[in-house]
Amino acid sequence: MKKAIAFLAILIVLCTNAIAQNQESFGGTGMSVRVGKHGVSVAGVIPNSPAYHAGLQAGDIIVSAGGTELSSVEPEKQVALLRGKEGTIANLIIERDGKQIAISAKRTEIAVQQLESETILNWYGKSEGLTAEEINFLASQKTADGYEILGVMQNGLPISSDAENLNAKAIQQISLKQPEENRAENKVISSNAWQLGFADRKTISFSLVNSTNAKISVLNSKGATVWQKNLGKLPPGANNIDWSGANLPVGSYHIMLEADGKALAYKFDLR
Repeated sequence: MKKAIAFLAILIVLCTNAIAQNQESFGGTGMSVRVGKHGVSVAGVIPNSPAYHAGLQAGDIIVSAGGTELSSVEPEKQVALLRGKEGTIANLIIERDGKQIAISAKRTEIAVQQLESETILNWYGKSEGLTAEEINFLASQKTADGYEILGVMQNGLPISSDAENLNAKAIQQISLKQPEENRAENKVISSNAWQLGFADRKTISFSLVNSTNAKISVLNSKGATVWQKNLGKLPPGANNIDWSGANLPVGSYHIMLEADGKALAYKFDLR
């Protein structure tokens, strides 16, 4: 029973009050923690988050936040002390290897979004035997507008970049709000402007709703572009594009066509 309580005490990305539902955003630093009557311990740190850059590590014990000793307050108060308004500073005293260290991290707006099992299944055609590369790539395509993907968690803990044999249960994607001046159109936006017909190693067939300028890309499971071509202005209806996939290894890929300022990616398999 004690182990179950400890597991349920994991709070995703600096204190959401449970595994996120559809999406929640809040001011935090980007770590998952375990809270309890004896204080707060860091369960995991999201790469490239404020907590990561401040030097926080899994296993650190957070002794105090903002001058308040965390073991002296209830878990709900511990949560409130760790969270805060975007742009404010979390001044923490942590214990590591028997020594106390002062660490400050600037809170930013973070979004926790559930990556549904059905979404993963529809994208990859499987819900088990997944790699971190596959999950991270899908999460990057599902990130909310105005945010950039930081990483993915499962059951409240960060998934390592080389993780394999993952299942689709309890996956959350963690995103960081982009500053207005740095926001880029770097994610795939849903569009009904085109529909994939078929694809093999020589030809990609698709249909366009309207005549438009278009660019087509083939991405591997990591999201890296392995082939790309600006197509110029294409007519509406069926289009066939010659491409060279002869030297690519067998596996899952995505075709992304950008048209009318939007884009949509379809999965296909090279055999």
